[in-house]
Amino acid sequence: MAMTFAAAYAQQYRTSYFMEGSTVRGYLNPALRPERGYVLIPVLGTTSVNLNSNALAMNTMFYPAGENGTMVSLLDHRVTWHDVAANLRDNNKVGVDLHMALLGAGFYTGRDFWSIEVSMDAYSGVNLPKELVEFIKLGSQAQAYDMSDIQAGADAYANIAMGYSRRITPELTVGGRLNFKLGLARMNVNYDHMNLVLNGDRWAIDARGTIQASMSGLNMPVGPDGYVDLASMDSENLISGFNGIAGFGMTADIGAEYVLMERFKFSAAILNLGFMSWNRGNSFTGRSEESYEFRGMNYTLDPETNQWVSDGDADFDFTGFTKFRESGDKARTKMYPGFVLGAEYDIFGNNLLGAGMLFTHRRNEYIARTEFSILATVRPLHWLTASLSYTAGNYKNIGDNFFNSFGFALNVHTSWINWFVGTDYMIFKVNPQFIPTGQKVFNFTFGLSVPLRGPKYDRCH
Repeated sequence: MAMTFAAAYAQQYRTSYFMEGSTVRGYLNPALRPERGYVLIPVLGTTSVNLNSNALAMNTMFYPAGENGTMVSLLDHRVTWHDVAANLRDNNKVGVDLHMALLGAGFYTGRDFWSIEVSMDAYSGVNLPKELVEFIKLGSQAQAYDMSDIQAGADAYANIAMGYSRRITPELTVGGRLNFKLGLARMNVNYDHMNLVLNGDRWAIDARGTIQASMSGLNMPVGPDGYVDLASMDSENLISGFNGIAGFGMTADIGAEYVLMERFKFSAAILNLGFMSWNRGNSFTGRSEESYEFRGMNYTLDPETNQWVSDGDADFDFTGFTKFRESGDKARTKMYPGFVLGAEYDIFGNNLLGAGMLFTHRRNEYIARTEFSILATVRPLHWLTASLSYTAGNYKNIGDNFFNSFGFALNVHTSWINWFVGTDYMIFKVNPQFIPTGQKVFNFTFGLSVPLRGPKYDRCH
């Protein structure tokens, strides 16, 4: 389930931040308004996909082997642990985000700009400790492993957003947005403690973990021992029981923009202030604190079929890890505030070329990002805007996976169509199948809308 959904809390639209014609710039600051009102094309209005990892990429999981350079997985015997370990971190995180606007519109009433949007938002994340990968790769070559903080989860929401911004003076604009989150489904499993110790020919495992699951119509199978056994769950029956909303939340975004001397623009925003809770009747929270033993399973590679074959003498029963006793705790999703600071200078004084700087800090349960961007925005025609960004940033905290990237965005905003496409992480290297080989972060945003009229006044008068 962890990778079934994708997510909304960490969406990024940095490269579009200073593009006045864009309808997506307001996601990072509700005070920023497009030049015209708009009606989003249903489903195609705004779609954004975001993939983040602090370590895992194609060249982390697959390696060239043999004379012809055939790519094999990191589990292949021809790939050494030394090669794999150099590409991993103590905690290897992957987060996938999705935002899809189903319906939406924005319109001006004098100095005021109003917007409303109905969207589907979801996110998922996985954390794989390095010693978990080492155990799978090497097995009994070590006597003990600490694989604590194994985590996997996914959330899905329907979101109704209502935004408002007002031009207080020709220089100052303020804005806010309320997001009403209707929880559809949530699953989060976290083993905060898991130690493996080799005892003779068997592994002794001490594990403690928690689970949170929420969905309307949720019916967890409780066995005679009082445990919920996830391994016995029927996914078809689980999905068929879905009949509505399982939780509710609300967040608020606030922002402001100030124009100084008609050439300097300063802006700031605080995002995602609020809460998200799930109905107790549609939720299950559980705890597992058990010890297990197993001998494992031996595999050998059949050179004729190139398939891994077990020796048939196996003791690899992991069903104990899927059993949780109900704890009665409330099911909640922790919300994390985000921060945005921006500044732009109109170089020639005619709005042709702007140089900007942008600081963003966003996070969810799985991924945290702090990034600093330098942007150049060119407006060669009144209906055409392009932007190029360079970003340096890191995950979680300073020093944890520092990275840099280029972004590009293009916005065509004529009187009859508003079309936007952009990415904050351009791809420069792909394999023959056009798959990015070393890309750890990637996003793509597409927007299509029908323009309405703009404000009835000139912002500088």
